[in-house]
Amino acid sequence: MDSNTYSAQAPTGRGGPPDVPPLHLAELAAVVDKLAAQGLDGLSAAVRAERLLAWRQLLDRQEGLWLQELTAIDARGAAGADQDQPAPSTAGWLRNRLRMGAGAARSAVRTARALFRGSLPGTAAALVAGEVSVAHARAVADGTQEVPDHVKLEAEPALLEAAGRLDPHQLRRLVGHLCQVVDPDGADRQAVHRHERRGLWLAPTFEGMVAIDGLLDPEAGQIVQAALEPLARPADADDDRSAGQRNADALTELCRRSLEGGWLPKAGGVRPQLLVTVGLDSLLGRPGGVGGDLGWAGPLAPEGCRRQACDGAVTRVVVTRQLDRQGDLGHRPGDEEAGATRDLVGEAGLTGRLRAAMTLLPPNLGGAPTQPLEVGRATRVVTPAQRAALAVRDRGCVFPGCERPLAWCDAHHLEHWVDGGPTDLPNLALLCRAHHRAVHEGGWRLIRGPDGRFSATPPHRRHRRAA
Repeated sequence: MDSNTYSAQAPTGRGGPPDVPPLHLAELAAVVDKLAAQGLDGLSAAVRAERLLAWRQLLDRQEGLWLQELTAIDARGAAGADQDQPAPSTAGWLRNRLRMGAGAARSAVRTARALFRGSLPGTAAALVAGEVSVAHARAVADGTQEVPDHVKLEAEPALLEAAGRLDPHQLRRLVGHLCQVVDPDGADRQAVHRHERRGLWLAPTFEGMVAIDGLLDPEAGQIVQAALEPLARPADADDDRSAGQRNADALTELCRRSLEGGWLPKAGGVRPQLLVTVGLDSLLGRPGGVGGDLGWAGPLAPEGCRRQACDGAVTRVVVTRQLDRQGDLGHRPGDEEAGATRDLVGEAGLTGRLRAAMTLLPPNLGGAPTQPLEVGRATRVVTPAQRAALAVRDRGCVFPGCERPLAWCDAHHLEHWVDGGPTDLPNLALLCRAHHRAVHEGGWRLIRGPDGRFSATPPHRRHRRAA
């Protein structure tokens, strides 16, 4: 069967690329099949390494040829011709037929146009010949997109020479510097364009996390990196957090210090702060608590609420809930909320517990409407004087083996104040955020001995709290 016959049998159905290679690609497909069927066990390590490097060069050449053909398709407006249905855009056609991501499809079309229809013929030829990689060619194409065509032609030999000795990231940086030399006005316009694209977006996820996405111009990005770097270092040799986790913790710590230090402008006459709304049952650690409400970011687990209450300002708000089930008001002013909830839910088991919990949620989440009865004054659990005394006594995190400094620490009640623990020095200790979380959410217990030394009991050695 020759290649023409092979092409005639290529399917044109929807949902993906042809299952059979079209014109002139059958031989390539046959060679790939042959290579895939070869056994590699008999090859030496040196031969395997050489094959791997040669594969990469061949793949880059094929990518270059693919971009060249993509340019022709794009120039002729032939996207969608395989199904006899013109596509609205070449990038959209790639997404539909090859299931490419939106960004990858746009990048492919942009790179193809810059290399094979723009003023970078040398770079295009070097890519097809296997002299530069796709990543290097894309760095040149993207970095010079604002440079006039005649300047590109003059600068291209120098850029190709640099591509032979630099990795793609280094080449991209070098192109940026050279653009400042050959076209300062264009470089300024590109800098303004980059700055206008800046943005930061935060959104809650279905998994109960908060997704952060954004773009910063180079100066702003370096400022953020410089601010995060000292806070993102491993705490010690046993710090098993990934680089991404350390960066996330560093960003949180940076914002926390800004809030606690009072450096930020007031909003509505009030200093910016983390506000957690939590019911008394959750704060006391009673079974069945629904946790605290952080607002749009999602719920905070009951132990997380107790941890925040260790060293925060607490305002008591006594409310009545207008519980109504099928027209029957189950709560009257003066009733205790927990008792009213028990009256409301007649059935036992999981269904009953869930319905009871739903009544305790904020009204905007379907909970019973609330009517404030009393608002107490805000009080800081640990006074500034006590905090200063803790700094002198503990000097940092007291968890055994931890050496995190004072600035990383919260004041922790050994016996929580909602359980009747006094807010005095013998019942207080400094804990870093990681170990504060370990004590509350992780189940560790911190104990101060008669000699003033602290010990920690892991959760598997403690008895579960009685339900």
